[in-house]
Amino acid sequence: MTFYPYLVAAHVTAVVFLVGGLMAHDRMMNVIAQYPQEQQTGALAALLRLDRHVTAPALLLTWIFGLSLALWAGWFPSLWLMVKLAFVVALSALHGVQSGRLRRIVRDGKPAKSIPGAGIGMVIAMLLIAILAVAKPI
Repeated sequence: MTFYPYLVAAHVTAVVFLVGGLMAHDRMMNVIAQYPQEQQTGALAALLRLDRHVTAPALLLTWIFGLSLALWAGWFPSLWLMVKLAFVVALSALHGVQSGRLRRIVRDGKPAKSIPGAGIGMVIAMLLIAILAVAKPI
């Protein structure tokens, strides 16, 4: 019995939670930034919990399952995978920037502020990653 379909399913599930967390973070920061600063604390704390309990573990699982798939299938010499990994590293870095900013905002009591262009950047990166993963064009 092959575990490949289950590994793909686990990877896709982790990606769904990761992307959902990244997008929720971006949208919530935009919404929270509209609140008066004294009302932002609770919402920012909830967003930090979402990041710690959902998005960060999903990022780790996405990498574990994705690298396992690439090893299992022998895709590392493939150009499409290298291009895809560049976008995946960029999304991982974006998560790090988002998390770091959120922790500093909560710690220092500064007003919430989203990262300009992060939302559209995530959408474009995810679209390209999906195309590369499914079509494997190059």
